Amino acid sequence: MNVVQKEKQEKIPWCRLLCTIACGAAVLLAAFLIGYRSTLANGLWFPMSTNSDEVVYNRQLAAVLAKGGPQGYFGYNESHAAIGGYSTWGPFVIWLYAIPGVLFGTGYNTVFWCNMVFGLLCWCVFTWHMDWKHQLAFVLGLFCAWLPLRQIFTGTSEPLHFFLLAVILASSRAVEDGKRGSTAVALLACVVETIIRPYGVVMFLFPIVYGWKKNCGRLRLAGTVAAALMSVVFSLWAMNTLAAPYSEQSLDFTVFTKMGQGDVPGAVAYFFQKLFAACVSLWADYLQPTLHGGAEQYIVDAAHGFLRVLLFMATILALCLYDTVKKRAIRGKVCGLICAATIFLAILVLYNPLQLRRYSAFLCLLLLMVAAAEDLLVAVLSVPLLVLLVFPAGFAHTDGLPAYNAGMNQQMIQVTEALQQSQDRLMDEKDPWQHTLSFAYGDVHYGYLYALPAGMGIEFDWNTYLADPENTINARYVMVNHDTEAEARLLEEGWQVLVSTENEIVYERPL
Repeated sequence: MNVVQKEKQEKIPWCRLLCTIACGAAVLLAAFLIGYRSTLANGLWFPMSTNSDEVVYNRQLAAVLAKGGPQGYFGYNESHAAIGGYSTWGPFVIWLYAIPGVLFGTGYNTVFWCNMVFGLLCWCVFTWHMDWKHQLAFVLGLFCAWLPLRQIFTGTSEPLHFFLLAVILASSRAVEDGKRGSTAVALLACVVETIIRPYGVVMFLFPIVYGWKKNCGRLRLAGTVAAALMSVVFSLWAMNTLAAPYSEQSLDFTVFTKMGQGDVPGAVAYFFQKLFAACVSLWADYLQPTLHGGAEQYIVDAAHGFLRVLLFMATILALCLYDTVKKRAIRGKVCGLICAATIFLAILVLYNPLQLRRYSAFLCLLLLMVAAAEDLLVAVLSVPLLVLLVFPAGFAHTDGLPAYNAGMNQQMIQVTEALQQSQDRLMDEKDPWQHTLSFAYGDVHYGYLYALPAGMGIEFDWNTYLADPENTINARYVMVNHDTEAEARLLEEGWQVLVSTENEIVYERPL
């Protein structure tokens, strides 16, 4: 009898795991069918994407999978990292994507399929110890928020951060239950998130708060704080050393500079000046054009992201007040509010309000997770968000998912063959610039960059930058469009045509 019971108990976790995976897959499938089912007709094909970041993620991942890393430089306006050839996000994101990437190869849609894996892992990790009622509340809130689901169906890195967030929250709650190793897992996830994005340091609040009673020793608390500080220091070092600079949207560290100089009043004054300016920009440049209609999609995305975050924060605050009166758990929600508010302010003051269109998905998911883990009431309170935001905006992203284009594919094949033959002649060349192509951003659709052989680097240069003879072109190849100022400069300087198609020309530096 005991043997039978033991065998039954051993089978239960496997059944539960399969059910959890099936539920996660069903949620992703439902989201895809609701928002992007039209893609099924022509097939998913990311060279037609409207997001320029996706091609940089893809080509770096292809370089890691095929060559162990980029052979050329990834950067902007002929810049590059001090060490290595990775773009502005550094190597760590790409290395993590390479883990599931080995299953999908170096194709155009590789990052998308990796995101499906990270999305599924996020669901499994977070819902593993939740009952069906809390899972249902989480699903309803997820569809109401919609932004996190939409970010999964892309070729960017947000789903990786969703997975790390789920690990942090789930392992932090397990610390409270006395699970061995949970503290180490939570801290590891916090360290990885902070190294990738410095604002992730605020996520250390979860293992500290949840482990306060279990790990209240000063040594463990000091160790956690030390891990947070070292993660931030390493992250800032990596941003300046292992990643190419991104001058147009660089971080503004003036507040910290003033504080380091002892000018605390000046730092506070500068903080509120930047915050006020950001709020004015949000209203004038994003909210107002969206309300009046006719705004470009990226403006609408930023405006809706801003409103969703504010409404979720108000919802969680209301839940905290209600649960305080009822004497129920609020630790997770309070931590979530503090973290979300800190990241929200950091984006506005240190970065750019436009980035809310991307980071708002992470903030919404963070707030939704902390609420779903403690409150079933979040399902009821999510309904107004659904009515106010999702239906007016529409479930689907207006741009949809990129679909196959035969004419573009034919041109890309020509570019790939020409570049591969040229690169084969340079197999022994160690100079990264000899394996780099400069791209005239603004003149040519960036989807053609998917045609670059795996390992080649990409310099995202503005067309005006390449057209100016005062600016040095370091790369061996340049992709421009016909009859443009950038092409006129190349012809004047004696560059040679490597391959020419209807929508782009690749020039090679003369030998």
